[in-house]
Amino acid sequence: MKKKKVCKEIKTQKNTWASAFWTVSVAAYMFQCYQRNLAILIVPCLAMFLLIESNRIRFQIYRNHIPLYCFFFFYLTTSGAISYVNGTPISSVLRFYLILLAIPLAQCVREPGFNREWTILKVLATIKASIVLLTWLDVFIKQDYQSYRRWAQSTGAGDIYILNGIPRVQILGTSIFVTLFICEFMKERRLTFYGALMAVTALAAGNSAYVLGIFAFAVLYYGPVLLKWIKKKNWKLIFVIPISIVMVIVFGLYSLRSMKVKAEFSNAVRVEQIQVLTETNPIIGSGLGHSVSGGGVWRQYDGDTYFELQTLYIYNQIGIIGLGTFYLLTFIPYAGQKNRKKLMCYITYLIYTFFNPYCFDSTHIFSVLLITNCVE
Repeated sequence: MKKKKVCKEIKTQKNTWASAFWTVSVAAYMFQCYQRNLAILIVPCLAMFLLIESNRIRFQIYRNHIPLYCFFFFYLTTSGAISYVNGTPISSVLRFYLILLAIPLAQCVREPGFNREWTILKVLATIKASIVLLTWLDVFIKQDYQSYRRWAQSTGAGDIYILNGIPRVQILGTSIFVTLFICEFMKERRLTFYGALMAVTALAAGNSAYVLGIFAFAVLYYGPVLLKWIKKKNWKLIFVIPISIVMVIVFGLYSLRSMKVKAEFSNAVRVEQIQVLTETNPIIGSGLGHSVSGGGVWRQYDGDTYFELQTLYIYNQIGIIGLGTFYLLTFIPYAGQKNRKKLMCYITYLIYTFFNPYCFDSTHIFSVLLITNCVE
């Protein structure tokens, strides 16, 4: 009896510590825009959470995963060692080394009691969403964003501005909202108030990538259903086809308008980055953590670790072999399942993050953990 009581107390303490580390990690991610020093807590606290929960975590191992992961491990180790010898700071090498190794592992993590973590995340995300929407409303009513923008740019929190009369609240911690919307929708099989809140907040941020993510999810989710209805000549097509056409037209017009607005700077920067980031060994890259030097007409890139085309920066470091192996590793856990919903959600994530710096970082780790544990 006494032994059972001790075991119960130990279990309770472990759950408490696990919840504490998860809460700190998520809170640091959500609110790093208000205190930039919080960013250093995200990955260590997330690692501690996984360590404490290791006895409850079930690793979904796939036959092709282990040898491929071992190859990836040795490939990154070799690339990092060569890069360090060539003068790359050890901090930069370790940062990308840990992130690139952690993402495929996070996809294999199945936490039976993830409802607790999901609830904590929902509460903190709701608080963050409320702040973003209140900021958006205040800027929209006053049509004045200068004070907010000065704060955001001076602290490195992001940017807040007005474009064509519509506020854009593009601050750190909002890139996860599209994934939260998708996971909530897939978990509940319907659009809930929370899911709608996440989608509206993502739209309030005003980033074209978030709009692309929501649109891509709608196409991937409803596309197969629509094809089945067309084959069966379902009467619902009378309503669905006009709605689908309207959605495509609206998204097309939005995309054309965004491209026109961004043509002068944002798109020009991306084109410039393609030129800068592809100046590497296409097979093996320039070495893990490699810093791009110099710049072009629009920007200087000395020491930068975040790019609008972050995927190309990883290619710049580890080449086709490294990036190709990474994608194989991250597709295997989802493609190997009969239910392809997780694969669909992951593809959506890759689509909307390719043209923005929301991948190969803590957002990527959180996203795959959520997709693995919330999408059924």
